[in-house]
Amino acid sequence: MFFECKNIEFDYNENKILKNISLEFKKGEFVGLVGDNGSGKSTLMKILSGIYEPKNGKIIYENEELNIKNRTKIGYVFQNPENQIVGVTVDEDIAFGLENTGVPREEMIKKIKWALDVVGLNEKEKADPNTLSGGQKQRLAIASIVAMDPSIIFMDEPTTMLDPKGRLEVYKVIKKLVNMGKTIIIASHHAPDLNEVDRIIGLKNGKVIYDGNRDKFYMNTKMAIEIPFDIKLKKFLNKSYDELVEEICQ
Repeated sequence: MFFECKNIEFDYNENKILKNISLEFKKGEFVGLVGDNGSGKSTLMKILSGIYEPKNGKIIYENEELNIKNRTKIGYVFQNPENQIVGVTVDEDIAFGLENTGVPREEMIKKIKWALDVVGLNEKEKADPNTLSGGQKQRLAIASIVAMDPSIIFMDEPTTMLDPKGRLEVYKVIKKLVNMGKTIIIASHHAPDLNEVDRIIGLKNGKVIYDGNRDKFYMNTKMAIEIPFDIKLKKFLNKSYDELVEEICQ
């Protein structure tokens, strides 16, 4: 198995946040993680990426338990890019993680240029991150992770703080990463973020209550999340978008 967790549990101040969670992920899979506030989404992603340690359970990457060495194959993009940006210039920010892992200078320059190209910030290489728009800052945060060339990238509500233009910019980058074969796990309440996911995992009170097809999830969910417009039509009117348009025109 490419990536999995077994019997994950996590407590915080004696409150059980995650309860016996076991999941498997395929290489190149695009997964949406959804749930009410406080359901454990962010905690689960931080455990799977190695930021937190579980109280119980195992995380396995390519048949080995998660360790210092293979943890570099997993990246994490925070909801607020301000929590991730540390450089004085865009290229310095991307270089930070590469320097910490001992990447040689010549290789580092190539990786920075490649990451900037992936996120569409080629012309901002020497810009001050503070001058960037919200969408550009989020793309910079993604670039700093992409430069490390992880196989798996977790994204925690990556478009929540953005305007429509910024969201669109980030959507394009996510789609590009999926097409590159990266495994993307994105936590979001925002339906457009999950338009093209292969699968949805639903959490409630620290437990997995759904793991499967996106459309079936939206047709049956009672969670407080945004439902895509096309699914609303099917769910409440039993019509497709084209059928509704044709009916209105008649």
